[in-house]
Amino acid sequence: MLDRYANQSLTWKHVTAINEYNEPTYSSTTIKGRKETGFKMIRNSQGQESVSSAQVFTESAIEVNDLIDDKLVMAVDTQIKLDGAVGFREVYLK
Repeated sequence: MLDRYANQSLTWKHVTAINEYNEPTYSSTTIKGRKETGFKMIRNSQGQESVSSAQVFTESAIEVNDLIDDKLVMAVDTQIKLDGAVGFREVYLK
């Protein structure tokens, strides 16, 4: 669904583990997506209002607390297609 518009290469750092100091460790990979900058008021995973500085549209399985281009993922909105499959994810960055 996003193939035509997801023409940017983005660095995705997925949380793989939490170390003994309660800090996340990441594994890095390159994904395709579309990144748009601009401020938007959103609700984060705790339900609090926050300001997002960028949005990413991708088909990758991004989760909250991951990093995209070294920016923290604050919220993820999954868009479902009519057949019930995941179409794409709208990711909000700090």
